[in-house]
Amino acid sequence: MKKFLAVLLMIPLVLGIMVVPAHAAPLIDASAAIMVDASTGQVIYEQNAQQKLPIASISKLLTAVVIEDEVHSNQITGNTKVKIDDGTAAISNDPNYSAIGLQAGQSYTVRELLNAALVKSADGATMALSAAAGDGMDEFNMKLQQKAQDIGLKNYTIVNPVGLNNGDLKSLASKQYSDKAENAMTATDVAILARYLVNRYPQLLQVTAQKQVTFAIAKGKTKTAKNLNEMLPGGKYTVPGVTIDGLKTGTSDTAGACFVGTGNYRGHRIITVVLHANGKNKDDRFVQTQRLYQMLKQNFHLQTITLPKNIQEQPLANGQRRQVTLSPRQITVWSAGNDVHRYTMAVKLNKRYLNKKGQLEAPINRSRALGELELSSGQLKTLDGGPLTYRLSSADNIARGNFWQRLWH
Repeated sequence: MKKFLAVLLMIPLVLGIMVVPAHAAPLIDASAAIMVDASTGQVIYEQNAQQKLPIASISKLLTAVVIEDEVHSNQITGNTKVKIDDGTAAISNDPNYSAIGLQAGQSYTVRELLNAALVKSADGATMALSAAAGDGMDEFNMKLQQKAQDIGLKNYTIVNPVGLNNGDLKSLASKQYSDKAENAMTATDVAILARYLVNRYPQLLQVTAQKQVTFAIAKGKTKTAKNLNEMLPGGKYTVPGVTIDGLKTGTSDTAGACFVGTGNYRGHRIITVVLHANGKNKDDRFVQTQRLYQMLKQNFHLQTITLPKNIQEQPLANGQRRQVTLSPRQITVWSAGNDVHRYTMAVKLNKRYLNKKGQLEAPINRSRALGELELSSGQLKTLDGGPLTYRLSSADNIARGNFWQRLWH
């Protein structure tokens, strides 16, 4: 739990987001789209973002998050080996699917399977991952559903770890669902999932940024697979000024061509979601993502806000100083309009660093996350409906004071 300090300000600010009116022609040629700032959660642009749609292999991001949870909780490690059964091998060798060719009876590490799932979008490898901690598919589905709820997804259906129709899983199909049942989410929920992944497990970006990976299928047999993300540096659909390093494509008859991407632009990590791009070429998902970035460059600017002194300076107990200066001194928001609006700021300090009087207490380390700054406005929208959040830390190291300093302060 964290504790709020009652520090509120009302200050004029230029803010805005772009939302397509119902009567307007969509700016992005897709069933749904959204663009957000991963750090603050600010929604920069959205289009039909609340409609639940099939997401195909984008589902594998949720599987990857649950696997990372299992690694983090020491249930498995990256070197845990998973033995491939006949059902998984049948999926992994079906040319109608995203096949990597895993062999029945062979064992592969979690790290290898995760690379195959996120780079090649390998269906069989993803099914194998779901069994890494000893779960059956229905048990792993429960983990997926619980994780979706925990991270704040609102309108979703989880049928399996892969994104295929239930019936396409052959002998591994769940008896709980019809053959046509499949995973679905809103664009907003996909963005929430992607934001959670890049903030909680940024090491996965080292996987998704790989242009290709070579897999050891069996002794003396390897397979090299190219990343399906054509927006990575050097790819066909790169965006000037943006370094894209993830995340995941998805393609099926019902989902169409989908893509959730992330990249760095002007020092900000941006997340984009395009569901069911309407063109006949599956690469249109990348073209529409390029349009989102073009819109960001042409229609938005970063509004800089300097934090007032009573936000920057917080009381400090038992230190060599009476106050601690919080960093950053300035924050930014994406703005598309010129209207002046009011906003509120609130400092939310981590309770573990507070004394019984609600004050920060020395010693303070410069790198320590002391809490968050929250910024709210009627013209702002975030993924979770709350305020924009900014990490707060101390600008300096502050040692515990000597006896006289603690007495005086």
